[in-house]
Amino acid sequence: MKNVKRILALVLIMIMALSVTGCIHKKNEIAVKIGDVEFTSAYYMCALLEAESAGRTEVSNALTEKGEYSADIDYSKQKIGDKKFETWVKDTAIDKLKEIAAWKLLCKENKIEADKEMIKNAESNVTFYWDYYGYSAYYGSNGVSKETYTEYIKDSVYKETYFEKLYGKDGKKEIAADKVKSTIYENYLIANVLEASYEENSTDAQKALLKTKFEEYAKWLRDGSKTFEEVYLTHNNQTAEDHKHDTESDEPAPKDPHASVLAFDKSLSYASGDYETAKALKVGEVKVIETEDKTGVKLILKQDITADAFYLTELDMDARHTMKDEEFEKEIKNYVKKLDADVSKYATSQFKVDKIVYPQ
Repeated sequence: MKNVKRILALVLIMIMALSVTGCIHKKNEIAVKIGDVEFTSAYYMCALLEAESAGRTEVSNALTEKGEYSADIDYSKQKIGDKKFETWVKDTAIDKLKEIAAWKLLCKENKIEADKEMIKNAESNVTFYWDYYGYSAYYGSNGVSKETYTEYIKDSVYKETYFEKLYGKDGKKEIAADKVKSTIYENYLIANVLEASYEENSTDAQKALLKTKFEEYAKWLRDGSKTFEEVYLTHNNQTAEDHKHDTESDEPAPKDPHASVLAFDKSLSYASGDYETAKALKVGEVKVIETEDKTGVKLILKQDITADAFYLTELDMDARHTMKDEEFEKEIKNYVKKLDADVSKYATSQFKVDKIVYPQ
């Protein structure tokens, strides 16, 4: 379960978040109030930037479909639906705050506290992305504070916490364990996967040579002359001493350290374009394919997910999401419709959509 929550925390970490300083505005001034949930001006900016990013994606996709996309789009002159770009962004930002307020209010009404483990993981991931992944440079260009970024990410935990309390073990709408188990075994699988990319400007002959090399690996696996571990070490020019597996951790771990989870497209964290290919294989069967983007070669050796009870725990919550996300999102949406936002024009007017900075 800890691994699942780490993955979910990673999925949450990708949410955009900003805070902005202002000379004439008080620190922590309230910009939006929804129910008894208050959002500061800086927090509002987090939602505004997320909405602006989403708006750019909407516009880019629409122009691409019409064959009109270019690298120098003037987004301020675009429309999304019947709304001007700036209007759409501002409206979407408020909608996002309503959604966040809904998560927090529902947890409060049901006397549910945000999952402490997920909060801790979110904080840890914020630190990593902020300090080592370049987020500080991007957000700093827009006056972002790490504290605001962290709070914005942490609040996303309320949604997952509420979902777990509804559909998890002992929840109000608990899904029977046998249904979760059948969903996992029907829609998830494990496989040993080895991949290599073609070198830049590879000729057809060079690409064929790499494919031949991988077919030889597959032959070794089929005739049993080498295990996947041995194939892995051979391909990476390593020895067993070079590639030791951690066996001292107290956390649950899969029996096969090389196993990868591949799942159908509804999976929150494990959806894979190789799922259908692997699903068609028998357990123990191996296949060499070209990667989806045609940039390399991949070897897939299907394994038996039912032989390792680890995955019933590891994939439990992800499977519950695939079964109930549609119902859950509908409940949140209906709750949001009942909420009104009290927006301070004084506090929010300082933020201009066309002034958001995208540093080089």
